[in-house]
Amino acid sequence: MKAKYLLTLVATFFVVYSTSAQEGMTKIPSTYDRSSITFYFMKFAGDKHVDDLSGKIGGIQFTDKYNNNNFDELVLNAPSADFRGVKASNAILNYLNDKGVGKQIISRWYQRADDGTMSMDLIFDRGMFNATDATYIKAQATKRGNSLLQDYGNRLIEKSYILILDYKNVQTMKEAKIEKMKGWKATVIAYLYKIQYDTEIQNALYDCWIYPEDTPEVKAEKIKKFNDLKIPVAFVTQTSVNVTASQPSEDSQLGKFVKQKSEDQLLMDLAQKGYDESLYYLEKNYEDFMVKTTIYQTKPIRAKIGKKEGLKCDNRYFAYEYVYDEKTNSAKPKFRGVIRATSSIVDNRQVATGQTPTSKFYQTAGRKLSEGYLLRQQNDFGIEFLVGFESGEVGGFYARADLRTGRFIGIREFFIYGEFGAQTADYPSFKDISFMHYGAGLAKGFMLTRNIELRPYVGLGEEKASGDDIDSDPRVSSDEGLSVLYLKVGANLALNLRHNIQLMGGIGSYSFIGNAQNGDTDTETSWTDFFDGREGASAMFGLKIMF
Repeated sequence: MKAKYLLTLVATFFVVYSTSAQEGMTKIPSTYDRSSITFYFMKFAGDKHVDDLSGKIGGIQFTDKYNNNNFDELVLNAPSADFRGVKASNAILNYLNDKGVGKQIISRWYQRADDGTMSMDLIFDRGMFNATDATYIKAQATKRGNSLLQDYGNRLIEKSYILILDYKNVQTMKEAKIEKMKGWKATVIAYLYKIQYDTEIQNALYDCWIYPEDTPEVKAEKIKKFNDLKIPVAFVTQTSVNVTASQPSEDSQLGKFVKQKSEDQLLMDLAQKGYDESLYYLEKNYEDFMVKTTIYQTKPIRAKIGKKEGLKCDNRYFAYEYVYDEKTNSAKPKFRGVIRATSSIVDNRQVATGQTPTSKFYQTAGRKLSEGYLLRQQNDFGIEFLVGFESGEVGGFYARADLRTGRFIGIREFFIYGEFGAQTADYPSFKDISFMHYGAGLAKGFMLTRNIELRPYVGLGEEKASGDDIDSDPRVSSDEGLSVLYLKVGANLALNLRHNIQLMGGIGSYSFIGNAQNGDTDTETSWTDFFDGREGASAMFGLKIMF
């Protein structure tokens, strides 16, 4: 079993290694323009809780990262069952094209009125808002000035997207048979489409432009041309996320310490999380949605992005240096490190003036970074898996998973973790006893250097013991073995082997709470009376992979 485990671990290591090794070879756009999103909630008649949920869609807070191209009606009523399942993406695509949604969105860009007249005002405004300090300063050095920035709005039109969310299997915690919890859970399928807008379509649209001096006959002809114009929509990708909006119920021990929300409020939270998480995972893989900028300052690291780009605490960015390649006679980006946003995020939701403030970042991997390095948004799952061994009275195989919570609560390097351990040990009165423990807790990371992190933690758990000798002990009345709660405090030290692979070491101390339990029966005997000396410090060594 140990050999099989080792082979699995090594295989996983090289899969992750080979994947991450491609970072420096990726072709990376050096510019970033804001995309626009038109959002729809797809409603299926007959779905459980669908009316309650659809009533919450209008309350979703849409991110500032994208230009908002929403229409007044956010609900798309699914015409058939084909809009869910393997045929869904094509069924939705055909629906969008049949309804002319692409042309409706382009009409919104050009603010087309009922009489057929159009305006460039929104495009100019969005072009100005899209501008960075660098493009603003460059534009001011030209004769056209702000007019050049306004024209940038034209290139934003082709980055028009449609996001459709399908909330499947919406259940209350009670319906999901999750005890002592209240709230909701669902699976959210996100479908992403893009408007096919190119120079040919743009020229055809300009042929439909109505001018004040046009005669009624010319206006009628241009309106007809517009009515005949086709602006197609294309499928891009889809993703699926499981979301929950829940809390301990009022009748639970933990629920007494939590400010209670109503089921209605938690349903609103579910709707919001479905939107937020779907976009987060789309941004993880889709280039147009990844923010690009440059390092503006080091010590500390700062960049001119913030709420305007949807930046949140602990969002991850890769840093690249452009290095000249003699073979190709061109500069190529080389991966140099990883940084994450702190909670110091600037509100830059304004037109650039050349004096845009900066957000603060901290480095988690790589070499020393310099001003001017390219930064590229690279969302991660925020999940870390550790596998190793503990050495001490409580020892043996050890595994742990940490979840980074910064983007949810706004505290950098704050983690929720779960752990599991297994060991076989002998004691004077008991031989060949199998121990298993599992627990959960909180941890806070501190970067000591660019590649070394210290992470103190505290947690609670339960240890169980089983074996033939235990069952024959007179203090034990059933064959359910023994169990006890434990408190664990400690700290782990991580050394980067790569940005997503760490060599781990740590020390934790186990303190057992109360008497040993035999099923529901109190044995009135402490854990250390059963297992002499089983407490205290344990050293841990292992390997951690981050996703």
